[in-house]
Amino acid sequence: MSAIAEGGTANERQSAVRAVVAATVGNMLEWYDFAIYAAFAVPISKAFFPADSEVVSLLLGFVTFGLGFVARPFGAIVLGGFADRRGRRDALSLTILLMALGTGIIALCPGYNSIGLAAPIIILVARLIQGFSAGGEIGGALSTLVEHAPPQRRALFASFQQMSQGGSTMLSGLVAITIALLLPADAVTEWGWRLAFVVGLLIAPVGLYIRRELEDAPLFKASDHAAEAPIRLVLREHWRTVLTGILIVMLWTVAQYLANYFPTFAVRELKVSLSQSYLGPLVIGTVLLFCPLIGALADRYGRRRIMLAGAAGLAVVAYPAFSYLIASPTPQRLVSTQIVVAMFMLIYTAPASAVLAELFPTQVRATGISLTYSLGVAIFGGFTPAIITALISWTGQPVTVAFYLMGAAVISFAAVLTLTDRTGEVLK
Repeated sequence: MSAIAEGGTANERQSAVRAVVAATVGNMLEWYDFAIYAAFAVPISKAFFPADSEVVSLLLGFVTFGLGFVARPFGAIVLGGFADRRGRRDALSLTILLMALGTGIIALCPGYNSIGLAAPIIILVARLIQGFSAGGEIGGALSTLVEHAPPQRRALFASFQQMSQGGSTMLSGLVAITIALLLPADAVTEWGWRLAFVVGLLIAPVGLYIRRELEDAPLFKASDHAAEAPIRLVLREHWRTVLTGILIVMLWTVAQYLANYFPTFAVRELKVSLSQSYLGPLVIGTVLLFCPLIGALADRYGRRRIMLAGAAGLAVVAYPAFSYLIASPTPQRLVSTQIVVAMFMLIYTAPASAVLAELFPTQVRATGISLTYSLGVAIFGGFTPAIITALISWTGQPVTVAFYLMGAAVISFAAVLTLTDRTGEVLK
């Protein structure tokens, strides 16, 4: 935090640190709940979506996971607009309450064997609540970070958003490994997975308290707070920007949800043990903790150059990395493959947060970010586990996962080429 606190008055430094902590801690809870659902997809599917075929059961679980992303654009419109009109603090407090509600429902909902068809319906409602909440989260969090940042450190500040996603991925892996090691496999499938969602509930009060102490940045206070409905302004004046942003988000979200899918991939396709499969989120999350370092480099050398290197790297290494892993799926190869993928994911995604925030003016920044990211995730990211599961089942080739990642990397590389680099510019 020392780099964040440098420069400005004591009050400005204190406000900047508080903004980073509020955005990071709350954002970590938001993405933890998504990561933990993916990590425990197999037992969740058995509990709520029983079927004669394991593949069908898993697909139903992943489709429900994906449907939560369909709710994100609606959350982006409502909660993003709320953030642009009422303020970032109030919107961020609301999103964390909604996410905690969805998490609590999943943790406590009886299984299909107890209440029948009501069980998958309740889980779907919980996922829709979580998706709605997450739809507004990133806009409020990123707006808070960049609006408190000096122009020369904006990518550094914004990178804490992606770092918090990495932290949530790491935490989900750590919690999952702990549960898998402490409980028998049958207990994990029957009830142990619920403990992971209880952990998420414990984080919520801390995040809410920190966010209620947050102050909106002077940059936001000086804006006209979107006198017109923010979504109308975004769709009328910034629709081309939204389309470009969606393509930039494509690789970001595919890589993120591929990381969340790794435990299921490792167990089903590589036949590694349940506890070893959870090394994936732990390793990838640990690598993503270095996002602020890449963010600082993006402030010095520009966002565009670094993001192009990250996208090109993923396009090149995906196939050999996964082929190497699939040929002999040992724990050592599992970890080394994930480290390689995570490093290029880090290089691409750390500056992407700043780029997304710099695409929109303060008046509609939260709505623009939320809508762009939510659409990108809904189209490309949320259904990544379901698409990969279906492709592998259809082709019989686990390496199909690499081609999906490579395709996303090529498309996002082309989108980044069209960007105007706004490194160091003063935001309006």
